[in-house]
Amino acid sequence: MKQAARSVLRKLGTDFNIDEERERRLEQDTAQARQRTQPDAGRDDQGMSEIPNELLTESERRHEQYRRKQAMAGRVTPAAERLPIMTAEERQTRDKDRPKWRATSFEGPIEKLIEKYGDLEEVEKHLTLGQSMKYEFTADGKVLDKDGNAIYDGEKLVNPPK
Repeated sequence: MKQAARSVLRKLGTDFNIDEERERRLEQDTAQARQRTQPDAGRDDQGMSEIPNELLTESERRHEQYRRKQAMAGRVTPAAERLPIMTAEERQTRDKDRPKWRATSFEGPIEKLIEKYGDLEEVEKHLTLGQSMKYEFTADGKVLDKDGNAIYDGEKLVNPPK
């Protein structure tokens, strides 16, 4: 084939000499790998993984990927064998220790909640996530905002809403 035709085909992406080059490189790589390892080594478990990816065809890449998946599947036991079998009593004790999720919705500002429920523990249950991050409930029964200003002093609201 003429050089001009080869260069056009190479630019188009179809070069008929690629297979020959690939075979030559494969032979060189495998010969070098054999020299590095024991000369008596049995079959090669690595497959085509030592060959650079750019030298492999698309079907060879798919085959290598499938081979790797198969090899990994043999090393890892199925999940059913790895997971512990739990009895009903073990599940109940596990579920007792887990925190219970409860849905919250905005019922109003904290001042309104304090007026409505009175008990600070009940007020804490009705706060949204944003409100609970914004206010601090102290041990002596006070409610402070994020700046440290008192909202509730334990008996009455400090600045009641108007």
